[in-house]
Amino acid sequence: MTARPTLLLAAITVLSAAPPPSLLAQETTALLSSCLSGETATCVLVAPRLASGNGIDADPERAARLLLLACDLENGSGCAELGRWYSRGLHVNSDASRAIGLFRRGCEVGDGGACNEASLVYEAGTSVVPNMGSAASYADRACALDARQACFRLAEWLERGTGISPDAGRAAGLYQKACDLEDANACVRLGGIFEAGRGVDRNEVRALALYRRACRIGNAAACRLPLLLREGIGP
Repeated sequence: MTARPTLLLAAITVLSAAPPPSLLAQETTALLSSCLSGETATCVLVAPRLASGNGIDADPERAARLLLLACDLENGSGCAELGRWYSRGLHVNSDASRAIGLFRRGCEVGDGGACNEASLVYEAGTSVVPNMGSAASYADRACALDARQACFRLAEWLERGTGISPDAGRAAGLYQKACDLEDANACVRLGGIFEAGRGVDRNEVRALALYRRACRIGNAAACRLPLLLREGIGP
């Protein structure tokens, strides 16, 4: 395998530029040293610093190369981060086709963020033909990897039948998972489903618990919902 020696050479080249004697520079150098030892997670952490010159001389090309090497060594976060750079023209020239390829690779090695990004691309039709089936498939994989935004989005599609067959029961389950992952909006949405009995048995007790949880984890609007106010729980 040649990827790891190449990674070491890339990190050595970066380290050859002496960083300024500051705490930030020391931290950046430590991250690069860890990257040098083959810890790809630290390559993902240090790449944005290297790209923007945060604690070291800026070198976006080398930063992108470190992310690509991390991706090649099956670090899905490296694939996802570099994909975002290409998708948004951040530190590199915008390249939507390359971005979706990186998101797919990251998803294949189990990165929920990469799966979520791939889902967004297929939903919007950025560099690919819009395909809600593929968008839903990637969102499902992302949700299974605890990407709560993907759980919420897929639940919305299933609840409303947006481009895919509606499934109220499955939507409720996905809202529940997103709520369990501290997505306050998902707690509110699921509370509304139980309060109204849309696709599930009407259950005000469960709705109340969901609204209370949403309020507790930061959804101010949830704190003012009539059901909570009636129970004397709101502000």
